[in-house]
Amino acid sequence: MAAPLTMAKSRDGRSASREIFVVSIHKVRDRAGGLPYRWLPYGVEHAWEPGNRRTLCGEWICGWTVFWDRPFSTRRAASCPACVEATLPAESRRRLDPVGRRKE
Repeated sequence: MAAPLTMAKSRDGRSASREIFVVSIHKVRDRAGGLPYRWLPYGVEHAWEPGNRRTLCGEWICGWTVFWDRPFSTRRAASCPACVEATLPAESRRRLDPVGRRKE
């Protein structure tokens, strides 16, 4: 099983963690390694939490491939920017929100 993505600490001091995996509309075979060729995501990599029907950015995942052996990473260039932002703590999202900054 993939390592859980560690989120910010909650108000009671414990860290809230959850497992977030990569989902993608398209997939290709990895021909760089030996047989058997494994599937890799092709194109944008979205973040998905088991039990949900949508990605963290709100896309429906009906018919998409879940890569159970590939935890979502915010460092990959192919990662969906909206999914990356959704993995941030609420305080960080408010700080990045241009509308929220105008109100302060």
